[in-house]
Amino acid sequence: MINYPLSILNYPLSIINCQLSIINYPLSIINYQLSIIHYQLSIVNYPLSIVNYQLSIVNYQLSTINYPLI
Repeated sequence: MINYPLSILNYPLSIINCQLSIINYPLSIINYQLSIIHYQLSIVNYPLSIVNYQLSIVNYQLSTINYPLI
């Protein structure tokens, strides 16, 4: 009894599922490429964060020297 109305719903839902899978494929490729870019940027970011930390230490030291001179 319930099976018939559910089977009527199955066809449009399968069409929607097919369309979504077609959309999903290029998006998954884009996602993969973005994850590679993210990985490469994280590799670059790590040494830059170390340099940034060292420069902040130098900046602090210079500001302690500069403050009495003002």
